[in-house]
Amino acid sequence: MAIREFTLPSANGRDQLKGWIYTPLDPPKGVIQLIHGFGEHSRRYLHMIGMFQEAGYAVIADDHIGHGKTGYDSGTLGDPGTTGLDGYLTYLKDERSVHDLAVTTFPGIPYLVFGHSWGSMLARGYAALYGEDIKALCLCGVVSGMKGCEIMIHDSEFEGMITSGRGAERGGGWMGKCFVDMDERFDDGVVNGWICNDPRVVADHASDPFNCFDPTVQLLYDFVKLSAVIEAEDWAEQVPKGLPVYLIAGDCDPCGNYGEGLYHVANLLIQSGHPAKVKAYSGWRHEIHNCREIRDEVVQGVIDFFDGCL
Repeated sequence: MAIREFTLPSANGRDQLKGWIYTPLDPPKGVIQLIHGFGEHSRRYLHMIGMFQEAGYAVIADDHIGHGKTGYDSGTLGDPGTTGLDGYLTYLKDERSVHDLAVTTFPGIPYLVFGHSWGSMLARGYAALYGEDIKALCLCGVVSGMKGCEIMIHDSEFEGMITSGRGAERGGGWMGKCFVDMDERFDDGVVNGWICNDPRVVADHASDPFNCFDPTVQLLYDFVKLSAVIEAEDWAEQVPKGLPVYLIAGDCDPCGNYGEGLYHVANLLIQSGHPAKVKAYSGWRHEIHNCREIRDEVVQGVIDFFDGCL
């Protein structure tokens, strides 16, 4: 099972996206575009990618601007190089470039999308703008009803940082406001324990040099603005009719308002005519795909869903 690295120019006009194509031993039955989350990178999904390969899928994944190898190699970790109130569109344009490489490399086979956390947000935005050839969509760690996003989108001072040209400043206190009270329901004393039930995964996340923990104000604004865009009541109406969607999350995940957001997004899709399937993992937090106790079950569920859509 081979791995090939690629580079693509970012829509920000500054950076080169770094990414990888993972192929199975046999000719692939589909290609999955994997979209990673906020502050992390795509190689945190190697376990999942390996299972996808074993199941006969090719996988394509980039590290987003300001993230992972893309940001690390260019010295721009945490700085996406975006500007303005619609900077979030840059990431969607970049994912479109990755899509173009995927369908050129693997012509004639089904194209599928998996997104986790911020990646699920990007996948939702992508499906609304460019979803015409997506065969199936999986949203993991669904972000909906996240407390900090709902507060900050109405913060005039926060928006003023962008309109006054101060978006390139480091986030500082804005980071805490965006991810406010994420640990409030957990009493295990683990900082950022909301990330995963397993404290080893949390510690590993914190020590990863390719994760970014000091984002610019612009990166935080892009995150919050995208959340508002996809939380709009008409979002699901913009997704191609009939696109099957599998939504999964832990019901102790604050990013999805402890399960409520998972069903909210599913209801928007179902009410607009999309076949949506939901799986809530009771008692589990944000990174259900990284918890050793359940990660194989989680990934196999995604594989079964994609297989059923082919």
